[in-house]
Amino acid sequence: MRHKKSIAIALLAMAAYPAAAQTRFQWPDTTVHVVHYAHIEECLAADGRVWSGVERRNDLTEWRDTIPTNLREGLEPLPLEVSQTAKACAARFVPATVEPRDFNYALQLFLAAGRDSDAAVLVERRLAAVPAKNAIERGALVDTAVQLYAGAKPSRLDAADQLLLHRAKTSGDRVQRLKTYETMLLAANNVADSVHAIRAAHLILGVADSLTVADRQSDDFERLRDGYDGSLYIYDALETLTGMKTRMDSLRKSTAAYASLERAQWSKATGERGNALQIPIGERATALTADIWYPATAGSQPRPSRGRTALVVFLEHTGCIGQGSTDDAHPVSQCASRLAELRRLSHRFPTLEIDIVSSTHGQFMYLPPTAPGEEAVLIKQMVDSANIPGAVLGVSTRPFWNLPAPDSRRIEKPTANETHYTFGKTWRVGSGSMFLVDSDGVIANAWRFREEELGQFIELLLQRQGKESHP
Repeated sequence: MRHKKSIAIALLAMAAYPAAAQTRFQWPDTTVHVVHYAHIEECLAADGRVWSGVERRNDLTEWRDTIPTNLREGLEPLPLEVSQTAKACAARFVPATVEPRDFNYALQLFLAAGRDSDAAVLVERRLAAVPAKNAIERGALVDTAVQLYAGAKPSRLDAADQLLLHRAKTSGDRVQRLKTYETMLLAANNVADSVHAIRAAHLILGVADSLTVADRQSDDFERLRDGYDGSLYIYDALETLTGMKTRMDSLRKSTAAYASLERAQWSKATGERGNALQIPIGERATALTADIWYPATAGSQPRPSRGRTALVVFLEHTGCIGQGSTDDAHPVSQCASRLAELRRLSHRFPTLEIDIVSSTHGQFMYLPPTAPGEEAVLIKQMVDSANIPGAVLGVSTRPFWNLPAPDSRRIEKPTANETHYTFGKTWRVGSGSMFLVDSDGVIANAWRFREEELGQFIELLLQRQGKESHP
C-alpha cells in the first residue's frame, strides 16, 4: 500500500512541472569562410579539399571503368564548386603584393579562379624581377609557368605557347628551339587540341629544315627524347601533319602500305633508310611462349592466331604496385586503367583476340616468395578480377641469377617473349607494352595506344579480316 502511495506522489509531482518542449537539433555552421584566409597556400588547400570532394562524389556516382578516357578532358572547365572557392579565396590577393616565393601558388590560384589577366601580370612581373643575364633562373621560371599554364583546367595553351615562342625566337640554338616546339606539341597532344598541335608541328619542321649535319650529330641532339635523339621530334611533327585519315587510308589497303608510309616518314625525319624505323610496324609477330596457359588449351596452337586480329599485351604484376618502402605502396592506377581499357575493348570487339603475357618474379606483389606455379595462379586471379571476356593469359617462369652472398639479390633476365618482341637497339618491351597484330601475323601498331585511336585501328583490321582469306 505504501508503494502505491509513493507512485501516486511521484506522478503528482511530474504533473506540477510540465515537460519542456523538444526542439530539433541545429547543426552548427561548419561553413569554411575562405575569404578570411590570409595565405595563398591556405586557399590552394581549400580548393584542393573541394575538388577532392567532387572527385569522391563522382567516384560514387560514376563507374569510370566503363567509360573511355576523354582525351579532351584537359580543355574542360573546373567543377563549379572548385572555381567558386578559388574566386572567393583569391579575392584579397593581387599580383603586385605576391611575394616571389609564392609565385607558383599564386599562379595556380589565379588560374583556378579564372583570373587569367592577373596570372599574366604575375608572370610578367616575376620575369621582370630576374636579371636578363641570369638565364638559368629565367629559364626555370618560364618552365614553371608553362607547366602550370598547360596543366591548368582548362589548359591555357595560348599562354604557354606565348612564353615558349618568345624563348624560341630569342634563342640562336636550333636544337633548343626544336626542343621548345616539341614541348608545345606534347602539351597540345595531351589535351587533343589539334589546332595547337598542327601549329607546333609546322614550327618543328621549320627548324628541322635548318638543322646542319653538326646539329644532328651534336650531343644535345642525341640526348633529346630520353636519348632516342631529336629525330623522333621531327617524326612526331610529320605524323601530326599526316593526320589519322591518311594513316587509316593506307592501313585500309594493307599493313604493308601503312608500314611503307611510316617508313617514308621516318626516312624524311632522319635522312636514314626507311627500314631503320625504330617502331616495329610491318614486322612479323613471333609466336608467344609460356610455361602455363590460362585456359590450358590456349597453348595448343600458336598465338597470336593466324587469321585473327590480335592484341598482344605485356603485363607484369611488379609494374602494378608502388614502392613498398614508401608512401606509394599501393596499386598503380595506370595498371588498373589498362585492364579496364582491355575490358572495354573486349566488349566492343568480341572477335578480337587478346593475349596477355606475364612472368614470375619469385613473389607476388607484397606476399612472401612463392613457387612459380603458385605465383601463376595469383597472376591469373589478378587478371580475372578485371573480367576481360575471352582474354588468354600466358605465364612464363622468368630466368634469373643471384648475386654472391651476403647480397644474394635476385637479378632477372628477359623472358623469351620479351626478347622476341624487342626490336632493334631502341625498342624495348616492358610491362604495359602492346602490339596490335593483323590477321596475317604482322604488327600493325605498337606506337600510339590511346583508346580512341586504337579502337579505329582494331575496327579497320577486323573489317579487313572479314574480307581476306587465310590458309
